[in-house]
Amino acid sequence: MNAPRPTPNGATASGGGRLVTGLAARGSLRWVVADLSLPLEEARRRLDLSPISAVALGRALTGAVLLRRIALKIPSRIVLVVAGDGPLGRVVAEAEEGGGVRGLVGDPRVATPADGSLALAPWVGRGTLNVTRETGAKRYSSQVELVTGEIGLDLAHFLEQSEQIQSAVLLGVLPRPTGIAAAGGVIVEALPGTPAQVVGQLEGNIRGVAGVSRTLARGGIGALEAAVLAGFDVEPLEERPLAYRCGCDRERLRVQLSTLSPADLEELLADEGECDAECAYCGERYRFRAADLLTADDPSR
Repeated sequence: MNAPRPTPNGATASGGGRLVTGLAARGSLRWVVADLSLPLEEARRRLDLSPISAVALGRALTGAVLLRRIALKIPSRIVLVVAGDGPLGRVVAEAEEGGGVRGLVGDPRVATPADGSLALAPWVGRGTLNVTRETGAKRYSSQVELVTGEIGLDLAHFLEQSEQIQSAVLLGVLPRPTGIAAAGGVIVEALPGTPAQVVGQLEGNIRGVAGVSRTLARGGIGALEAAVLAGFDVEPLEERPLAYRCGCDRERLRVQLSTLSPADLEELLADEGECDAECAYCGERYRFRAADLLTADDPSR
């Protein structure tokens, strides 16, 4: 894996992910498939995610990437929030134009069950799935109740409710003790007028997939595409890279900290006259001195 590289504003990025879109069954099916194995491994490392937290974030990030690209009017940015009452807390995933992804988990270190189960529902709990699409200055938000907490079926439910289009959503993450072996997924939409036999064949293919993440680990994005779309004429239309990317900025964070009350700032700087601030999305740490935060902008300071 490539080491993270600094971007001009101080953010970090790492590549390695792929997104492929296309049509199948003579245009009756639209599909998007993504491999986020390396971007998720970068997020896991930087945020120190436990296996369960990594699975949750990986499924949410994949869902955000797929949901953004399957939209008829592709937004410049999409934010997916899984807000359950379980131990994981809120899971936030963002996908933007240009292939950048980032996200966070309320509790990044939820312990893996003793039996090794990676089922998300007990850790997500009951709650909502919120999707916000941004295009320029316009923002559109939609929300549905979680139906399973496993994220994939919740996204399929969201698409059915918001777009009235029959969709299959498959998401998977395969964590290892040393990192992420595979992460990714696929969305297939049956467009209006799709013949019943095409839908039936697609459903049969999906039942035969031997695990999304294991299929990716075994043969990459091509293997997942081939398994889900077996027997159909397939027309790939576009391929794009995906990368872990965070837009955190030292100056923006400094301004936010400097708005704290004088008492809070003094407590923050009490030990060494310096403090560290960490970006919740990428784990990047910034160190500030008292002179950086106690500015002359506010006369009370």
